[in-house]
Amino acid sequence: MMALRGPGSRAAHLADLLLERSEEFRKRWAAHEVGIRPHEVKRYLHPSVGPLELSCQIVQDPFQSHSLLVYTATPGSPSHERLMLLAAADAPA
Repeated sequence: MMALRGPGSRAAHLADLLLERSEEFRKRWAAHEVGIRPHEVKRYLHPSVGPLELSCQIVQDPFQSHSLLVYTATPGSPSHERLMLLAAADAPA
């Protein structure tokens, strides 16, 4: 199995569990359809606001082994408007 952020990591543990229990995951893993592809548009169907198309970027700390995935929508796009609806719905009253 491909190492995910080192042996014993939470991601590696989760991948091991899924490989053990899910035929679909094993097929996708073998086909290399899982993992981080930061330069692609990700498409999600949110149950409250509908379809979202988000760009993904990785922000890495050069002094640590930490990284942060940042998903953004193009300003003015339908996805951006839907993210604003979600942010407003989550804001304290």
